[in-house]
Amino acid sequence: MNLIVDTNIVFSTLLNPHSAIGEILMNIQDEFTFFAPELLKEELKRYGPKIATYTKLDSKTLSDIEKLVLSTINFVSEESISKQSWVQAFALTKDIDEDDTPFIALGIELNAKLWTGDKILSKGLAKKGADIIVTTADLKKLIK
Repeated sequence: MNLIVDTNIVFSTLLNPHSAIGEILMNIQDEFTFFAPELLKEELKRYGPKIATYTKLDSKTLSDIEKLVLSTINFVSEESISKQSWVQAFALTKDIDEDDTPFIALGIELNAKLWTGDKILSKGLAKKGADIIVTTADLKKLIK
């Protein structure tokens, strides 16, 4: 099953690699193939200092965990996503959170669901009838 990984999933894994989220992302690649837009790497750089503060890990350990996490994700250039997918994604996200447009556009492009913990996004898309979100609880049910 192809899944788009939202930034909050990666942040959660960095903060607690042994959590259910971390276990799925880092140890269950045989059941899921993970994708993300390149933007996720930029967001990691932007919020890296904040993540380092919360983890209280030394920079080498955090860097090693980050490399391991990123190695499980197939990154896709935003330029390779079709205009049609961008238009559809923007229509879905414009009144919820436009920052999620690249993730939704990639999901539309790959016909894959977005794995996120963002409740506002999940509820907003559900109100629009868009069944494109999968939660950690959903994934835990699938792997049991």
